[in-house]
Amino acid sequence: MYDVLVIGAGPAGNMAALELARNGARTAVIDYRERIGDKLCTGVIGIECARKFPVPQRHIRQEVDSALIHSPSGRCYSVKRDEPQALIVDRVAYVSDVATQAAAQGAEYFIGHRATAVDITPQGVRVWTRRGTISECLEGRILLIATGFRSPVTQMVGLCDRSDQDFIFGQQVVVETNDVNGVEVFVGPGGIAESVGWLVPTSPNQGLVGTISRRKRPVCLDSLVNKLHREGRIESDIHEFSRWGIPVRPLARTFGTRTMVLGDAAGFTKPTTGGGIYYGMMSGRIAAETSLDVLDSGDFSGRAFERYERRWKREIGREIDVGYYARRLFEAMSNEQKEEIMKVFLSDEVQSEVIDAPGFSFDWHSRAILGTVKNRHIAGMIVGLGPTVAPLLARLVKAAAAG
Repeated sequence: MYDVLVIGAGPAGNMAALELARNGARTAVIDYRERIGDKLCTGVIGIECARKFPVPQRHIRQEVDSALIHSPSGRCYSVKRDEPQALIVDRVAYVSDVATQAAAQGAEYFIGHRATAVDITPQGVRVWTRRGTISECLEGRILLIATGFRSPVTQMVGLCDRSDQDFIFGQQVVVETNDVNGVEVFVGPGGIAESVGWLVPTSPNQGLVGTISRRKRPVCLDSLVNKLHREGRIESDIHEFSRWGIPVRPLARTFGTRTMVLGDAAGFTKPTTGGGIYYGMMSGRIAAETSLDVLDSGDFSGRAFERYERRWKREIGREIDVGYYARRLFEAMSNEQKEEIMKVFLSDEVQSEVIDAPGFSFDWHSRAILGTVKNRHIAGMIVGLGPTVAPLLARLVKAAAAG
């Protein structure tokens, strides 16, 4: 009998396991993958995330204090701060390192075990797993689900309604690069207005090219790769294509009987960029602290687990809501409209008012978003885009006010 069963050994699950184990809770972590943290992503995290959840120096590939932003027409803008705003890290090593720390504190890892069934009763939790031909049943008092977006496990416990979830697709390839030194962002690659692309160096001669959009087929990614190849920025040696769904809104309910849902499984990502490491780790820590309170009090009622949802909403709910409506606003604009707004937004004057303003953070986007839509140079332009964006702008401002 474990105190807590954690399904999923990603950023959220491992952070929860570390906090639980170091505080004496008997913890088991189940993950179907053989390699912990093995999910392709850009590995870009903000400085605040790195401070709150420290990254060993050996896992840091590069500090980021600037970015080149390419408009739909190919105009290039440089955005730079005086100090680093983000780190490019080895994502697999970073996440795996947290698991190593959790295991050292006593958490037990069942790697290569796929959760096949879950039974939750008022008395406890059972999770059946399979590894090859071997089945096992683990029992616990609390279940944490950190299995990633649209996992079958959230459906097993009745906390995931697929028809309700809003999401986008992330697509990425590993490429050989030529003279790529910093992060580059591409607005509207492939002529698809709601898409965003990136080129992120991971070593002197290798990098990641990726896109996020509503399209399942890799139209935007193929277009961006072809463009960079024609320009001689990347070589033809391209491999490790990956596609994944990225939630841009949380689940309607993230707790149930003896259960909490964390990280991507709960929909905790930055809707503007699709990044999920920071919010995932935050939710893992919140879920662990809630679990410890429940174990200490012996109160396993729904009200006890509801505290988890109230807390994450207080800490990251406003950011997610503002980011969501900012994404919807972005998607409603044509590439031509984005071109005009970027000329103003990325001018030196507006950058100094929004991006260089005190409190700007890579990890917390709402301040910059609100500074943008309320900026005297931009507000009129956004309103002038027509009736399509008016309700979205109103919802964005309302979400900010609700926080």
